[in-house]
Amino acid sequence: MYKETLNSITNVEVYAILGFFIFFTFFIFVSVQAFLMKKDEVDQISNMPLEDSFESNEFGAK
Repeated sequence: MYKETLNSITNVEVYAILGFFIFFTFFIFVSVQAFLMKKDEVDQISNMPLEDSFESNEFGAK
C-alpha cells in the first residue's frame, strides 16, 4: 500500500533529500554551537542538575 502511494507521487525523492538536508544542517549547527561554547558556560550547564539551591527564575517561580 505504501509503496504504491509513494510511487504515485511525482518527484518523491525530493522530499527525502530535503529532509536529509534539513537534518544535516541542524546537526552541523548544533555541533558548531557546542564546540564554540566557552569553558565556563559548559561548566555551568554541566553542574545545573547537581545544584541544590533553588533560585527564582525569570518568571518569579521558586
